[in-house]
Amino acid sequence: MTAVGTPPRDLLIDGELVGPSDGATLPVVDPSIGEVVREVWLGGPAEAEAAIAASRRAFDEGPWPHLPVAERAAALHRLGDLIEADTGRFTDLVATEVGTPRLIAEAGQVRRPMDHYRDMIDRGARGLDRELADLPGPPRSRQIIAREPRGVVSAITPWNAPHLLNLWKVAPGLVTGNTMVLKPSPEAPGCALLLGELALEAGLPAGVLNVITGGGEVGRLMVGDPRVDMIAFTGSSGVGRGIAATAGGSLKHALLELGGKSALLALPDADVPSMVAAAMRFVTLAGQGCGLLTRILVPDSLHDRVVAAFVAALGKVRVGSAHDPQTMMGPVISAGELGRIEASLADAVHEGASIAFGGKRPDVPGNGYFLEPTLLVDVRNDMTVAREEIFGPVISVIRYSGDPDEGVALANDSEYGLVGAVWTRDVDLGVRLARRIRAGQVRVNATASTTEGPFGGYKQSGVGRECGDLGVAEYTEIKYLGWGDA
Repeated sequence: MTAVGTPPRDLLIDGELVGPSDGATLPVVDPSIGEVVREVWLGGPAEAEAAIAASRRAFDEGPWPHLPVAERAAALHRLGDLIEADTGRFTDLVATEVGTPRLIAEAGQVRRPMDHYRDMIDRGARGLDRELADLPGPPRSRQIIAREPRGVVSAITPWNAPHLLNLWKVAPGLVTGNTMVLKPSPEAPGCALLLGELALEAGLPAGVLNVITGGGEVGRLMVGDPRVDMIAFTGSSGVGRGIAATAGGSLKHALLELGGKSALLALPDADVPSMVAAAMRFVTLAGQGCGLLTRILVPDSLHDRVVAAFVAALGKVRVGSAHDPQTMMGPVISAGELGRIEASLADAVHEGASIAFGGKRPDVPGNGYFLEPTLLVDVRNDMTVAREEIFGPVISVIRYSGDPDEGVALANDSEYGLVGAVWTRDVDLGVRLARRIRAGQVRVNATASTTEGPFGGYKQSGVGRECGDLGVAEYTEIKYLGWGDA
């Protein structure tokens, strides 16, 4: 067992904490300081092979998929207790590896995900089978729609919200009786490795949950291996398309939560202060969230007021190290990403946009990867910055006439369709417009949803849903069962 307070390092394969056969290591960089702060074991093809084999054996030979669902749920709740007891270590990992400010990391990235985790376990524990009306016969017979586990799940998660997205896959996948290989992003492996340690401590049977690290080669093996029955992936749309193509070759089920370029549609009667406060959520993750509202569609009559309100709000944002308790926005994940975001801003200006606030590297001590929160104006919806996901602390104000139909058309004029919002004092109109916006979650005068709200997108934003009943059901096959009287 790793001592309390020690960062996790080991892989979990077939019920054992191990290192890779070749002794390779993966450096972990703290983006607040731009330095390597530790190393973890780096898995390769041999570890992927062993983890998939262990998951396949655990599913085919049991007992996990054959246990009463109440027993699986009890085991996963024991794991949940251990996770909650280790809130401090998970918070430290999110702050150190992702750069999310500590107060935000604990509340939003560690404690809040446990609500989803517990909720999905409880939903799975209630059972997903559905009885149908008896057939009168003769002979009289009963019938049900049964939900059964898909089998072996390869789960691949990104770096921007690692603990949340690990739990979004582990909870529904395991409670429904599947076995799983979990591979986190190389940039933020710690939460998954710690989850593996705690799964062993909680007494999950060998092979039920395997946690490995690795790069693209490992990910491709996890997707293409014929012993894998389902892929659960969160990441970019480009990588998601490649996964879908590979999975389609063997007709694996693929749950894909991908990118977004989400629009907030303000109508002429919108309450500007609350709307700006809602959009300002982008600073909590330094813009590194697929569901953030990054296109602000503003009527001409409100444009100047909205821009002034954003400039005033952004001027109060304290940018700095994730470890500083006063920090409101931390760094972006890497030097490479910082350079890419800056290049996107330069391209936007070249296309005719203007920077109303930010756009520079702030004066923060050290070598961290910091960029000021940035507001772009004079943006058209056909510009690259309005079409492509920036995944950085950048939002764009796009003007329109104020006509609701034009606003909806602009919101839908995107390859993506993950999240949306409508801001208006006419709630009935807002709801009608929200129904016309082609996105998986659309809210009127609001930004939050409950644990039962399904999350996922239209178009290039993905396939399938996570969370709630629909998210749990993604991990099950549908079987019709009928039987007559003897």
